[in-house]
Amino acid sequence: MLADQTENKTLKAAVLNVHDGVQKGDTLAGSMKKEKVFPPLLVSMVEAGEASGNIEISLERMSEHFEKDTRVKGLLKKAMIYPIVILVVAVIVLVVMVVGVLPSFAEMFEDMDAELPGLTKALLSLSDILKGYWYIIIAVIVGIVVAIKLYGKTETGKRVFAKMILKLPVFGKLNVKTACARFARTFSTMLASGMPMLEAMEITSRTIGNILYQDALEETTTQIQRGVTLAQPLKKSGLFPPLVVHMVGIGEETGNLEGMLNNTARYYDEEVEIATQQVMALIEPMIIIVMAGIVILILGAIYGPIITMYNTLGNA
Repeated sequence: MLADQTENKTLKAAVLNVHDGVQKGDTLAGSMKKEKVFPPLLVSMVEAGEASGNIEISLERMSEHFEKDTRVKGLLKKAMIYPIVILVVAVIVLVVMVVGVLPSFAEMFEDMDAELPGLTKALLSLSDILKGYWYIIIAVIVGIVVAIKLYGKTETGKRVFAKMILKLPVFGKLNVKTACARFARTFSTMLASGMPMLEAMEITSRTIGNILYQDALEETTTQIQRGVTLAQPLKKSGLFPPLVVHMVGIGEETGNLEGMLNNTARYYDEEVEIATQQVMALIEPMIIIVMAGIVILILGAIYGPIITMYNTLGNA
C-alpha cells in the first residue's frame, strides 16, 4: 500500500525492496538498513521498536519527530533564503542599470557637452569594467564559490564555517536554538523507545547538523562511559545554553530525563519560531533601505548631470 501511494520512484523502489526483504524473513529494520533512502535515526528507532515489541509507538514518535524537525528547518531556511534572494535581485538590478541604462544617458549628456558629476563617472567606470572583463569577474566568482565549497568539505573547513554560523549577529542565536531543539527532541525520542543512553547519544550526535555540536556530543558519550553525568560535559562544551544543562541535570536527578528533554524541545521549538519572526521583521526594513539606497544611487547618477547642466545654463 505504501509503495502504491508513493510518487517518488526511488522511495517506491526502496519500499518494495523492504517488502521483499521482510517476506524473505529479514527484520523490518534490517531490510530498511540496506536502503540508502531511510535515515539512520528512523532505522534505529524501528530496530528498537522491534526489540521492545512497540514498533507502532516508535513509528508514531518518529512521525512526530520528523514533522517538527521539518517545520523548524523550514523556518530556518525561510529566514536565511529570503534576504539572499533579495540581495541577488538587487545586484542584478544594479548591474542592468549600470551596464544597460546609464551609458545611454551619459552619451546624451556628452553630446550636450555637459560635465558629468563624480558619481556618474564612477558608475560609468564600473560599467566599462563589467563590459570589458565580465568573463574574468564570472570566472573569479565561480572560482571563489568552488573553493569555499571544497574547503567546507574538509574537517577544518566544516569547523570554521560552523563557528562562523554560530557567531553571526542575528542568525547565530537562531542556529543555537535550532540545534538545541533538535538535540532535545532526538535524544528524548531515542530514550522513549527504550534505546540505551550511549547508543541514543551516538545517533543524536550524527543527526544534529552542526559538527561542533557533533563533537560535543561525541565527547559527552565518552564522558558518560567514564561515569560522568550527562549535564557536566554538556556544560563544559560551552555550546548549550544554561536552560538545556539545567533541564538535563534535573531530569537525571529526578529520573525523568525523557520528560525534561521533551519540555526543552517544545520550548526551543517555540523559541525558533519566535526568533525567525523577529529576524524576518528585522530584515524587511533593512532590505527596503538597501533597495532605496540602490535606487537613490542610480537616480543620482542620472539626474546629477541634468542638475549640473541646468546650473551651467543658469549661470550663463
